[in-house]
Amino acid sequence: MNYWQCVAMLDMKELPALARHAETLGFEGISLGEHLITFSEQYENYEYSKNNLIRWYPETHWPEPWVQIAALSQVTTRLRFLTSVYVLPMHDPFNVAKLVSTAANISEGRVILGAGIGWQKSEFELVGQDFHTRGRRCDEALEVMAKLWTGEPVSHDGEFYPFPSLQMSPGLFQPVPIYIGGFSEPALRRAARHDGWIGGQHEMSEVEFFVPTLIQYRKESGKSLEDFEICLGLYDMQESNIERCKELGATMLYREAFCDANGMASSMTLAEKLHDMERFANQHLL
Repeated sequence: MNYWQCVAMLDMKELPALARHAETLGFEGISLGEHLITFSEQYENYEYSKNNLIRWYPETHWPEPWVQIAALSQVTTRLRFLTSVYVLPMHDPFNVAKLVSTAANISEGRVILGAGIGWQKSEFELVGQDFHTRGRRCDEALEVMAKLWTGEPVSHDGEFYPFPSLQMSPGLFQPVPIYIGGFSEPALRRAARHDGWIGGQHEMSEVEFFVPTLIQYRKESGKSLEDFEICLGLYDMQESNIERCKELGATMLYREAFCDANGMASSMTLAEKLHDMERFANQHLL
């Protein structure tokens, strides 16, 4: 089991210190999220929390993840970086391919693209993207990006992003793994076709369903389980739950971003966050 630390919803000025500390303590990596904006009046349900409400405030920091990852890669040497998750169909695949490949090359291959299709219709409308076709556009965007990342002349004849022969340089120096987030059957099947799945924070009853289902879908896809990652967080990180996750086949466990007692964005000081990471590391990593 590899352990990761989520650093979403935190003051971006703290991230270099947190990243360096995570590397020193032996964490495999850190995860960052993506949100373009936060509406002053939030009315759409957020299915990734217990009460269906967002877990952050309008003033909570959401730096552009690929720029932030490229910067953090320069103050670390081993630490890996995951987006959990990047809302791929809210963007065009050409700009995303350029952002991801640049960050991946700068970091010398230490990034993972964690992609999802999003949940907030109003955010899609803000940037002029169709909310209802987001699943199909996500699938096609991943096809397009794989072609662009070769660094060779490529063309594409698709439903949403057809283009004639062209070339994006430089290509990827090393492959970027692709993990898919989401809880629906299409999301789980999409994850099974790629390199991994990113869950949210879960009760163990949910883990008991999601992990075996993912393994079943992976087998149905005809791909190997050996190179398939199952990444999730737990509401209750007691040792017996962690061991059960391992037994089921989860491979990556990430800690929440120092949330408060109500599950909201952290109010801890930087010193408290660093100490919290040390306490976990002393138990599980050292």
